[in-house]
Amino acid sequence: MKIQFDLKLVLLLSIFFLNSVLSQNKKVNEILLKSLDAHGGENLNKIQRIKYFKTTYTYDESGTIKKEDKQKITHQFDPYETVMESKNKFIKSNGIITEITENERPVNDLESINKAKSLIDGAFYVFWQPMKLKDSGTIIKYMGITRLPNKKKVFSLKVSYPDGTDTWNFYFDITSYLLIGTEVNHNNKISLIYTTDFNTTEDGIFHYKRDSYKVTKNRSKLSIQASYIYEILNIVKE
Repeated sequence: MKIQFDLKLVLLLSIFFLNSVLSQNKKVNEILLKSLDAHGGENLNKIQRIKYFKTTYTYDESGTIKKEDKQKITHQFDPYETVMESKNKFIKSNGIITEITENERPVNDLESINKAKSLIDGAFYVFWQPMKLKDSGTIIKYMGITRLPNKKKVFSLKVSYPDGTDTWNFYFDITSYLLIGTEVNHNNKISLIYTTDFNTTEDGIFHYKRDSYKVTKNRSKLSIQASYIYEILNIVKE
């Protein structure tokens, strides 16, 4: 009798776990689908190339701008290629091979190439959201509804990757389903980035202004560390 009882208990727990997983997956898929639709839906799939001008402002501890960087970035799809141009540097990557030219001279040392690839991959990952959350290998968990320090009420999705150490939280407006916040834990340093304005085009809705804050684990203190402005220059469709 005890064995039968134990088997029934295991079966009930298995059913409960399966229902919980299915419910999780359903909620994650619902949020992602609605957010993708809010950001442009099928129009996003028609984009072959997008070019934008990115200005980065970094701040000192007092909140004063200490540095300004300007880059022209182009993302091309099928075949994939990202190009990043600044005053003295040109970086190009197809995801496998990365090329660097600095002051009109090629840079070939492995450390510089690895840093450049990380930089260019990061630019694509950040800009092409929430579309990148569809990538295979993305582990997503629904964390419920929460309220950010700026008082915005959001759906929260926790995101991680099998071969990565960073963990991310993506925050979606509960009414519009636009992605309005991202939080990343990198080497136990937490950054909370708000999207405070959008580029609204006939082809989709993309970041326009993002503000990055260094935060404590309990979010008791926020210190601005950077701002980003994205100006869409050109979109080429299929």
